[in-house]
Amino acid sequence: MLRKLHLSLIARHSIRHGIRGGAGLVALFTTLVLGLGLSECVLRPVEEARQLDSRMFDHVDEGQKDMIRLQAKGAVIKAGRKAIDWAVDPSPDQLDYLTTDKPVIVSAILVLLLLVTPFLSCLAGFNQTAGDISTKGLRFLLIRTERPNIFFGRFIGTYFFSVAVYALLFTVLTLYCALRVDVHPAGDMALWFIQGFFRLAIFSLPYIALCALVSCAIDSSFGALVISLLLAYIVPLLVTIGSAATPAIRYGQYLTPWGFKYWLFQPVASAQLWGGIGAMCAFTAGVLWLGNRYFSKRDL
Repeated sequence: MLRKLHLSLIARHSIRHGIRGGAGLVALFTTLVLGLGLSECVLRPVEEARQLDSRMFDHVDEGQKDMIRLQAKGAVIKAGRKAIDWAVDPSPDQLDYLTTDKPVIVSAILVLLLLVTPFLSCLAGFNQTAGDISTKGLRFLLIRTERPNIFFGRFIGTYFFSVAVYALLFTVLTLYCALRVDVHPAGDMALWFIQGFFRLAIFSLPYIALCALVSCAIDSSFGALVISLLLAYIVPLLVTIGSAATPAIRYGQYLTPWGFKYWLFQPVASAQLWGGIGAMCAFTAGVLWLGNRYFSKRDL
């Protein structure tokens, strides 16, 4: 039986433990370093162009400065469009949405972060119950609450901890781009970062749920991390390899959330966006159902 008070208490404790625990600190540090490092790949050419423009401004008049800025902005947008077209292989409408309707620099950062979201989610959520199962620590909770409260409470707390870490990363990126990047209006970049944050948070849901399932099935925290990462990436990897020989195999990607990831970067009015959100929720619900069923029957 699910009890709202018990769920809340377990979730809050899980968040606090995630913040002060070693695994949580590693997830926080890795998310910031990896997220900022990937963003640097996009922002470095912009910074170099900005420095070049500032040196050129010493020898031109005001009219030529505006022309240089427009040329630099056009070059950045063109390069970003090519990069997104290569990485995402989108439809023409989606490519226009990501590069014309939305700030292309932010879109490029979001695409890179999308590719590592399963890894960062597994890093944040792999030890939901595995560690306590191995030390028999859950036995003290079982005399005070039901197993579903522990399973779902840990999942909720872990998910909110993961989202909080992502929020910190996106706050840093938004402030930096607003202060240092003048290719797009600061307000447009901030709004797209906010939307991108929520879309990536939705994409991380099924992977946190996957970690909940794996974590309750084995008694090793490290083993839970390895298995979660393998399950998150092995199917997309096999599909990518197999589709090179047989194109029809590429449809196997829709057996996992990975196949729907780019659906989340469609316009708000697009049915594909809402289909992607529905797919993430369906995967999450299915995996959580399996995890709760197994956790309720296993020996602790």
